[in-house]
Amino acid sequence: MENIKDNVYDVVEDFYAHDEGWNALLRQEYAEGFLRQEAWRGKKNSELYHTWDHLTILCLYLGSAETFLGDMNADDFIDCVAWCGRNISEFTPDYQNTKAFLESCDGLFKYLKSKNAVSNDTAPQAAAALLLQNDKMNMILPDGNFDDENIERAWDATPNVPAKIFLNIGERLQELLEVLHRFFEREYFRLDLDRAAFLYYGILMGYDADKKEDIEETSECFWDYFLFDYHLLRSDKRPLEFFYERTCVPDGSDYNEAFAKRNSDVLEELCKARLAVFKIDSFTEDGAFYCTDWLTGEKYTLSLPLEETVDLNDAILLGHIFYNESMIMNYVSCLKIGKVAQKRLFNTLKDCKEWYGIQDPTAGWEGFVERNPMVLRHMVFLYSAFVNLNSFSYETAHRNYVPAEIDYHDKVVLRIRQMMEPYHFSEQDIKLVIRLWADFKAQTSREIRMPDIWAAGAIYDFIKANGVYNYDDEKIAELCRNAPVDVMRRVAKEIWATLGMEKHDPRYINEEGLLLMALS
Repeated sequence: MENIKDNVYDVVEDFYAHDEGWNALLRQEYAEGFLRQEAWRGKKNSELYHTWDHLTILCLYLGSAETFLGDMNADDFIDCVAWCGRNISEFTPDYQNTKAFLESCDGLFKYLKSKNAVSNDTAPQAAAALLLQNDKMNMILPDGNFDDENIERAWDATPNVPAKIFLNIGERLQELLEVLHRFFEREYFRLDLDRAAFLYYGILMGYDADKKEDIEETSECFWDYFLFDYHLLRSDKRPLEFFYERTCVPDGSDYNEAFAKRNSDVLEELCKARLAVFKIDSFTEDGAFYCTDWLTGEKYTLSLPLEETVDLNDAILLGHIFYNESMIMNYVSCLKIGKVAQKRLFNTLKDCKEWYGIQDPTAGWEGFVERNPMVLRHMVFLYSAFVNLNSFSYETAHRNYVPAEIDYHDKVVLRIRQMMEPYHFSEQDIKLVIRLWADFKAQTSREIRMPDIWAAGAIYDFIKANGVYNYDDEKIAELCRNAPVDVMRRVAKEIWATLGMEKHDPRYINEEGLLLMALS
């Protein structure tokens, strides 16, 4: 993919402008001078980019090893190649990559010696003589670890960084996002895209046009939601996770070894991304931002696509944090919410989390947001658009809920799935109805003779409790294999009474039901 910069010197300028500390490892004038020498010798712009990548990873190694160029010997370069193999996403320490890297380093050292910046220029060549023999790689394995004969080198090896380093991450992400778009725009995912679009945009249809214009975002932001937050109907996986398992795991149906080799580590990091709301406290010296998680109070430092001139007074930001909590996707929303409204918003979200927590007591803020991303998104956007909402004022009798064990061979359980799947209920909805049935069965001694009717009753109660599906009783009976309406109502009433069910029952509420509660 073509680099967005006109030439390599623009990239070099950005590198040093972002952190002047790199000059202590390799001065900018030497880096540019060496690249201009290589250009004069006939290297094309694309080749200069590869050379610059080699200089970049050399600087990254020096920073981690806490050493200087002029002090490096052959053993240091061997450690450098191994460290890069373990820590640099784009660098695999095979014969060809190592040869190219050490040739770049050899050229750099000869240039530096000509400038009297180093006293010895033989270290890269000496390392190459040990690592590259008989046209094959020696000593270092493809994962960056040392082989058994050189395992003692691991004792003094430079420690790994906390998370893998990605060069040119912006270009790689853009390339990968284009592949993801093509993958999920296939007809197979049409129902999921339509459902995700309704969840993302549909709630806004009930508000005035001027408010809607304030809240709506671009299609890029929709894709940000779909890939990172949405749960697919059948698998209940987030699309990114689904894509990774299909394309980067050897037994995946769309597995491609070359694609997996290039992209699996980036996708692994993206799959760790989490939706977060945060505030900016201050700026770092190198242009990053000190931030506080608005929900948890956690502190982290982020690289954000924001100008330092942006007005951050009463602003909270919404975006996906990944990569060891030091980076964020480009689609970050900066929203203005007054301090009083922020307090009301926080209390509403806290009440929603506690309501959901009855269903899943192990879910903290991160678990709540992962399962209910649209609750967070819509509430934040609506408060930022000055939509006045009532406070969350619901009470429940079910504060110490322990779900019953589920028998997945139970005939009613099987019928519930068979009835709900053809009507495109989500996997999460099906699981909640199965849980509802298991809870009822654990509390009754009644003999279950008509599984279709009891499955219909459980589905009926789930739909009525959540209040988000526009189905009348006749339609519910139809989707439940044309169950007799009166009989379905009677068994549903018995299930409801036995379980002490409530409107928006926290034990069986889905994301849409929780959002409806927060908005009502």
